[in-house]
Amino acid sequence: MQFMLSNLDRPVDLDLVKEYNRIVCESLCDKPGMPAIGKIEEVLRLAKEIDHPIKQGFYLFGHIAREQWFNDGNERTAQLVANHVFVQNNVAMLAVPVEERENFWHKLVKFYETGQQDDLNDFLYKTSIGIMPGGLTMEKTREIDERNRKWLGLE
Repeated sequence: MQFMLSNLDRPVDLDLVKEYNRIVCESLCDKPGMPAIGKIEEVLRLAKEIDHPIKQGFYLFGHIAREQWFNDGNERTAQLVANHVFVQNNVAMLAVPVEERENFWHKLVKFYETGQQDDLNDFLYKTSIGIMPGGLTMEKTREIDERNRKWLGLE
């Protein structure tokens, strides 16, 4: 978390993703076993074209987790990268509550098997996203939540 907060001015690029994985796996795994770098850079480029930060974070989370970019720590790296996008844009934080972890793993496995991320995104948005209202009124927070749900296609 300290690294993220100290580096919010950095764009999400290959070096940043590798650094998150290094932090996650420090002394736990070998050097990152990255698949085709060109494919990863294409995912990162396409992510930059997504205009809504929550949608962009979910997109990156899904690709990093499902494609197993590293030897170990992919889901943790994916969560850190998603949170980097969320906090950088002052919109949210992603943290799966303890009581939802079993459901999360079921949704994640289904996503791994099918490649369909909508159900996982909907689950994460409903259970694991904390919107950062920045001192906004509850009415304004609800308005932002409704707008986010429309952008994400969760209506």
